Amino acid sequence: MVPKDTMTLSEASTYLAIDAEVLARLAAERSIPSMEVNGQWIFSKKSIDKWRRVKASQGK
Repeated sequence: MVPKDTMTLSEASTYLAIDAEVLARLAAERSIPSMEVNGQWIFSKKSIDKWRRVKASQGK
C-alpha cells in the first residue's frame, strides 16, 4: 500500500536537504523509511518526519 503523503526521491532530497544520491543509498540500505515502487524510491512525509524526530532524540 502506497501512503497518500508520498514524495519522490527528488522531493524528499529537497525536503531533507540531502543529496539525491546519498538519499538513494540510504533508502537502498534501509537506513531511512522508504519504498521502492516500479523501480523508483518513494518516501512518506509522515514516516520521514518521525524518522527525523527519532534521530534528533538520539542525538544523531
